[in-house]
Amino acid sequence: MAQIEIEPFQADDPVASTSYSEDENWECFIHWIDRSVNPSQLDVQYLKSKLPNLSVPVADCETQRYNAHEKIEVKLYDFLDSWQSTSETSKRSRYYLKDWHLRSMVPEYAFYETPHFFASDWLNEYLLDQGLDDYRFVYLGASGTWTAFHADVFGSFSWSVNICGQKLWYFLPPSEEQKLADGLRNLPFRVTEQSLQDAGVNYYTVQQQPGEAVFVPTGWYHQVLNVEDAVSVNHNWINGCNAKNLWKNLRSALCDVRREIDDCRDMENFDEHCQLMLKASFGMNYADFFDIIYYIADKRLSWLSRDDGVEMKQYHYTMGRNHAVFDLVSVANLLSEAVELNHFAAYREMQNTAVCYLEQIKQAIASV
Repeated sequence: MAQIEIEPFQADDPVASTSYSEDENWECFIHWIDRSVNPSQLDVQYLKSKLPNLSVPVADCETQRYNAHEKIEVKLYDFLDSWQSTSETSKRSRYYLKDWHLRSMVPEYAFYETPHFFASDWLNEYLLDQGLDDYRFVYLGASGTWTAFHADVFGSFSWSVNICGQKLWYFLPPSEEQKLADGLRNLPFRVTEQSLQDAGVNYYTVQQQPGEAVFVPTGWYHQVLNVEDAVSVNHNWINGCNAKNLWKNLRSALCDVRREIDDCRDMENFDEHCQLMLKASFGMNYADFFDIIYYIADKRLSWLSRDDGVEMKQYHYTMGRNHAVFDLVSVANLLSEAVELNHFAAYREMQNTAVCYLEQIKQAIASV
């Protein structure tokens, strides 16, 4: 099955930080920060007036748990009081409110809008339509708090817009991280410029200022330090530009699972057990991935079949016809490659479903 040709957006170009003017109209940019003082400060009283005293996830930047900082839950107001306190400097630089799902926890509070450059978001579109968890976050970290060396979940893209404060990012192009691996292929929890230089790593540094957006391509390892007290809005997402990367990572993770339990290969339902373990280790399995892919395809196919001129409204943007076609072409190319390379060898029903969707998409595109 031949690939359908379409000129893609080169979303794996090197990371860049760019000034982004739309965020200056965001509620959080206008009202969360007191810019009448120097340096600007988080307006704690305003946040307390707008938000309930929610339980929030806080990372302990001095305690490692596996490959991340240990997480605890605290009440929002207690965290904000500690942030505001001048007598608890050690706590301020230790505890980092991160991966906070504020937008889903308080859905009526529209404190920002997704920048249009990052609007095509299959992952959050699917999750929000299904009433599931999302990958939309707020980060509040005092000077000295940091995020450990990592690549983003699933091999997704991510974006981060700074509301206030300055962040220092280290970025490594794909495969450069392997220069840092030990004899067991383990990567470091934390890197420094010195350790990167000593290992001969090619890397970038980015000083992110307030009002700037950083885009992180798939597979780029990175580490982030809050040089000043900083507040940011972040998303992880996938779309037609990087869905193949996620599929590749998923297959690689399955190979790791199969290798680990190879001595159980003769057990009944071995492949189904592998999928269960894949979900536990990777965060999703084949069924989860194709639920997203086919949901996106069904929505685009349904809309293209209409001739009433009604625009396709997404959860945060309006999709044009060419964009819908691009998404379907991306799905078709992924499925075509998976079928041709026999990626569904152990899952015959998945193979049949993929072939069925391929035919539907080809018919729909041919009629556009």
